[in-house]
Formats: sequence, structure tokens, C-alpha cells
Amino acid sequence: MQTVISSWISTMLQELRHQGLGPRELAPWLAQVDRTAPTRQLQQVMVRRIWRHAMMVSKDPLLGLKVGAALPLQAMNILGLIIIHSASLRKALAATVRYQSLISNSGQFSLTVSKRTAQLSYTVNDGPVSMHPAQMDSVFAGYLDVLYRSAPRLRPESIALPGADKRAQKSYEQHFECRVILGAGQPRICFRTQDLDQPWIGADQDLLRTLVSRADLALQTRGRADTLVDHVVANVTAKGFDRVTCADVARSMGLSTRTLQRRLTDVNTSFRKLVEAARMDEALRLMNDRDLSLSEISRRLGYSEPSAFSFAIRTHFGATPRALRDQIAGPSGTNHVAHTLLPK
Repeated sequence: MQTVISSWISTMLQELRHQGLGPRELAPWLAQVDRTAPTRQLQQVMVRRIWRHAMMVSKDPLLGLKVGAALPLQAMNILGLIIIHSASLRKALAATVRYQSLISNSGQFSLTVSKRTAQLSYTVNDGPVSMHPAQMDSVFAGYLDVLYRSAPRLRPESIALPGADKRAQKSYEQHFECRVILGAGQPRICFRTQDLDQPWIGADQDLLRTLVSRADLALQTRGRADTLVDHVVANVTAKGFDRVTCADVARSMGLSTRTLQRRLTDVNTSFRKLVEAARMDEALRLMNDRDLSLSEISRRLGYSEPSAFSFAIRTHFGATPRALRDQIAGPSGTNHVAHTLLPK
């Protein structure tokens, strides 16, 4: 399941409030995010829904840019500190690619270096709710703000973003202080190769070693947790939501029920939570198919009554099934933003 770290979501919500978009304008259920630990991973679908709804309410084409530029360093947690204390841009970009999943795995950074340019590209992972261009603006604005703090004279050669409102072109270029390409199929930042190995003043190599050690341990822990969760969710989906039990899944994994429950507790979840999360992920996927009625989706997910399905959706997403379907799909059921953002 694709997730985003709580510290990024919490600070993003804080900046949306500064732009006049609080829980009342977005959704009351967002208050739960403020009560989570800063390193806890939350479902990326939550973040994508926030941005899609925020842009419906705000209508400000620069909202993503404004929010991202105002995010504090702690939004990126340990990755922000690693970038600041990297010895050079080359080291910082390599760290971004390696440790980005600690912040979010709803997409992936990749780095390509040629004789003249170094290109940091971002590929959006597909999902039941697509990423709004304003959300990508916030990601790039927040990331580049950390780079600019680390090397005040550093500026990219160009930035490519998915937003296509040409009226905002000048504002983007004034903010980033470089050429900006709008309407791009794949978001990316291009740096001059000659800037890659310029030393960064103020980088603390002793502190960096400690930070990298902590980040590597977090990656290992996260990897083990992801593997366990993926196995459980795969078993739950295969066996059917309405009849699967913890004992069934444990047996198929070669574990006792008690051992599986203990391991899930160790990674801050439970069998019941994973079943419900898997159910909600499948509900979002099915809702994109306009040929399926809500009652049919309810039946496929194993709910005995449509009212039980409706209650689960409202509890999990803060919206009725019909309202949620309208949020995540266009009138014909086509997710238009996904087609413009995701590479063919």
C-alpha cells in the first residue's frame, strides 16, 4: 500500500490552513492526522484526496507552489537533514533517490547524469485517486527549498511540471528562478553537470554519518514491515474479504496466529486494520468502474448490507460512497489527471 509520512501531511495541512483552507473547508476527518506520530506512514490516497478537494475549493492555480514553498524542514524528516549535510549536489541527489521512500512511496525519484545535465525525474505511482498537478507543485517547491537552503547559489537549469495553466508561467519562473516547462508528462528537475561536485559549505560530515546510519536502519525496518503487510494483504485479497480469518492467513504463511498477531503489532498495525485497509483500497479501485453499481461493489467486498458498506466508507473516508466516487473519477469514470501525469 502506497504511503506518505505523517510529518509531511501534517505540515502540508498546516500550510493549507494558512491559505484559508482548514478542516471545515476540506474535511473534518483530517483532524486525525494531527494526532499521529510524525514518522507514521499514512495512506497516500488521503493526501491525493486532500489536494483534489483543496483545488476545487480554492481555485488558486499557485496553491501548490505556495504550500510547498512554506513547508518547514521537519516536513521531510530525516531526509531533509541528510540533504543539508550532504557534501555536494551529487551526494544530495543520490540521497534523495535512496531515502525518498521514507517520506513517501506514492512515486519514485530517479537520477540520470549525462555530460551536460543531471536530471532528477519523478514517476507517479498509479492509484485509485490520481495525483493533482498542484500536489506535484508542492512536492517540488518543498524539495527545492531545502536544496536552496543547502546551497544558496544553486539554481536548476530548468524544471518541468504537469500543471498547464500558462498564466502562471511567470510566477513559477520568478519563484524557482529558472526556466519552467508546464504541461510536462513527467515532472523533472535539470541541473548543470558542472554544479554536481561544488562543495557545500556548512555540511557536517560527522552528523551526516549518524543520519545516514539512522536512515539505513529505517529503510531496513520499513522493508521488513512492508513485506509482512504485503503478504497479509495479498492473502486477504485472495481468500475473500467476507470469509478470511487471521488463522487462515497465518496458516498460509507458515505461522501461528499468535506469532502473526505479534509481528503485526510490532509494525504498528493489526489484522483487522489490514483487512479494512485492503477492503477500502479495493473499493476505490472498483469505484473507478462506472459500469459497477454501488450495491455490486458492496457485494464484492463482502458486506452483508449496502448500509454496512456505506457506513464503512463514511468512517474511513469521511464521504458517502456516491460523493467519494464523484471525487475520484470524472463524469464518465475516466481519471483525467492520471492520463496527463503518468508516463505512457
